[in-house]
Amino acid sequence: MKQTFIRILCWLTLLLSWMTISPLFIYLGSRWKLIGKRIRIFLFLISPFMLIFYLIIFLFALQGYIDYERKHRFANNEDIERITGVVFPELRIVEYKKGRVSFNGDYCDNKTLEMEEDLSESTYHYLDSISNSANTNWRKRDDVYIFNIMWGNGFPAPEGEDEEDDGTLYLSFKKGSKIINLSCGAW
Repeated sequence: MKQTFIRILCWLTLLLSWMTISPLFIYLGSRWKLIGKRIRIFLFLISPFMLIFYLIIFLFALQGYIDYERKHRFANNEDIERITGVVFPELRIVEYKKGRVSFNGDYCDNKTLEMEEDLSESTYHYLDSISNSANTNWRKRDDVYIFNIMWGNGFPAPEGEDEEDDGTLYLSFKKGSKIINLSCGAW
């Protein structure tokens, strides 16, 4: 009777350790020799403790991917050319400041980009001509060129952007400078 009670107590302890502290389950299972080694390893891998561990690893990897995507969004010349309609040389990120995400997912990231080469005079003439037009998102203030666009919530999305996503893009640069200040985000 006493032997049966101890055996039941060992099984309950083993079950409890499997659900909460899986390494203890492995240790006790091997010490008490209640379960074979292969079954212990299999149960360890599917234990609730390990599933939570896998979930945490997955969430960290997902957050890393999201952070990478946010940092490099609109940080290349193809994306900026597609949205602004102006040809830019290759760009590189000089500085990145990640904005805080609000409760509903809104954020605004700030980036400082550097062009590999100066813009051509023909590009500046083109910018001067379109910044005076009322049908453009380009503006010029002194020697600073500014592009500002928002989409979503009834505003049309630029070419290549999803109509369902709400976004904003603001960039500015001074004539003759290789530095572009860019703010982008979701609203």
